Amino acid sequence: MSAKNASAPAKSYVTFYLCVYNLVEFVGWLRILVGVILYMLHGSSARRMVYDSVAEFVHKYTPVVIASPTVSFAQHHPIVATLLQRMSEVHGYIGPLVVIFQSLALLEVVHAALGWVKANPLVVAVQVASRVLVLYCVSERYQASATSPYYALMVFAWALSEVSRYPYYINQLLDSPSFWALWMRYSMFVVLYPLGVLGEMQLIWASLPHDLAWPWVDANGWSVRDLLFLAVLPVYIPGLFFLYSRLLASRRKVLGNDFIGSKGRAAVNQHRDAYLSRFRKLHDKNVVAAEDAEINQSWK
Repeated sequence: MSAKNASAPAKSYVTFYLCVYNLVEFVGWLRILVGVILYMLHGSSARRMVYDSVAEFVHKYTPVVIASPTVSFAQHHPIVATLLQRMSEVHGYIGPLVVIFQSLALLEVVHAALGWVKANPLVVAVQVASRVLVLYCVSERYQASATSPYYALMVFAWALSEVSRYPYYINQLLDSPSFWALWMRYSMFVVLYPLGVLGEMQLIWASLPHDLAWPWVDANGWSVRDLLFLAVLPVYIPGLFFLYSRLLASRRKVLGNDFIGSKGRAAVNQHRDAYLSRFRKLHDKNVVAAEDAEINQSWK
């Protein structure tokens, strides 16, 4: 058996695994997205999205929460106050699922490092690590961050971007591109990426000791963790600019310069036409073979 033939089953197993992984992540983030929307619509009367056993399992592996005073939104208009109150309760409603499915994204670094997907391992590692650090060192650690309305904004942006991303990967693995999946993969980030970054920055800010003097005035009470995250906040701006520019360049390369993505649509249509052409040729070949077999049978 040649090396090429020997590697074919291994490639099939990797493709199957990646399809399952992307499907699991898609379903998980879709559940999170639906959960956020349901809670914003119905509040505490929304149907349960996380089983108690799952929440208990997650809490075993997340940091001990540092409590903080409860924030009141009573000073706002009743509609705004209700909206902010529900946003501040989203973590308690859907938080364990966010931990599970964002933690699973660490496997994407492994996939890139092994060459199973066409992605720069360093870029993937930076993108995944930033979320995981915010998750474990901020929102799961500090009650002030977990109960911030910006948590709901961040998770909504994360979930919608992932729901847009994973179907595209599945289509690529199955060599069956969809224009809508392609368009959403390279367009939704335009709005969702800044929203997610805004949510992350606000949660980091909420976790800092605001009742103390600035560390350059008096560093007493500021932990090394606090100082590191305070230093990270200004880095978000150039980091956002760099990654956003990179994503916009990728969009122009794949979809073209127009909003509707004419270049991407043409590429998908070309792929579809090529597939149909191969299918017709195979069908015609089978028809000819069947006719020849029938003729040979009639001569016997």
